[in-house]
Amino acid sequence: MMDDRCVRDVHQRAQAVAAFGIKSHRGFHVQRMADHIQSTIGSLQSAMTSDAEFLRAVLSGYPDRVAQRREAGSPQVKLASGAGAVIAPESGVREGEFLVAIDVSRLAGTDPRIRLASRVEREWLTPTSSDVVHRFDETTGTVKAAAVERYDELVLREQPVVADPTIAARLLAEAWLARSLPDDDRRLLRRLKFSGHEIDVADAVRTAAYGVKRLDQVNLSSALASDLLRDLEREAPETLAVPSGRHHRLEYHDDGTIGASVKLQELFGLAETPRIGRRREPVVLSLLAPNGRPVQVTRDLRSFWDRTYPEVRKELRGRYPKHPWPEDPWRAQPTARAKPRRS
Repeated sequence: MMDDRCVRDVHQRAQAVAAFGIKSHRGFHVQRMADHIQSTIGSLQSAMTSDAEFLRAVLSGYPDRVAQRREAGSPQVKLASGAGAVIAPESGVREGEFLVAIDVSRLAGTDPRIRLASRVEREWLTPTSSDVVHRFDETTGTVKAAAVERYDELVLREQPVVADPTIAARLLAEAWLARSLPDDDRRLLRRLKFSGHEIDVADAVRTAAYGVKRLDQVNLSSALASDLLRDLEREAPETLAVPSGRHHRLEYHDDGTIGASVKLQELFGLAETPRIGRRREPVVLSLLAPNGRPVQVTRDLRSFWDRTYPEVRKELRGRYPKHPWPEDPWRAQPTARAKPRRS
């Protein structure tokens, strides 16, 4: 509560304003506040020398009534207790970010209404606590940190600071786990499952996130030990080498099957279906026409050459005459290109 001298100062300041004939809205508001305080606390004695002293005195008498606008110009405020309230039109305060809620009325089912208030300046408020806050920014995919000074539940000021790497890694890992998996990481996890290697994904992501700046830089493979990566490449390789000399990506599926899409001509001369991993799982081959569309899906390449290729050759060689369609695919040269032009 305000001491007797502060209360007396408040009232006499209001009387002085009225005596000098100041009829502005501010003069009436000061008188109104003084009358309210006088009726609540008692008689007053000496006058203040400035409005600022008067407002500071109000603040000293009601330190627990400080409120902060939620947005500039909005009547919606947050009280120092953390509760919400609304500035009534008759409050006497039209501007300013911070105020003291002197007269607050409460009606069931609605936010408290501040009927009488006093504006205060940010620099008059002494912080009651301070700490460093880390937040994940969805827009930039980064973790930002700020030193925050508070007056109870109100934020007085924030100053950007360097983020703590451990906290930043935790927040980046949480954001990574909450979103849809990136394609590369999804394939990696399927390869690990296919090869029989189990990892703690959450722990691995936290390791991968340490020291990186953005969410899109979190690479799950960077958290795997080098010997595990070697085993993975041997037991669940990322690509399949074919007779043409090219490598095609292997797709590992949740049901344990593997697939690859390869142009038919690149497999000339290959009789046996490639097999992968400890279980020697056959690769399901999508054999592509020159336009990139599959003409056959098989896991028995030898049977395709013997039984199906002659029909495919008959159908497609007229449609794609620039590409090789040999009668004997067993001895033909594998290639990813069209036939060379004749000079």
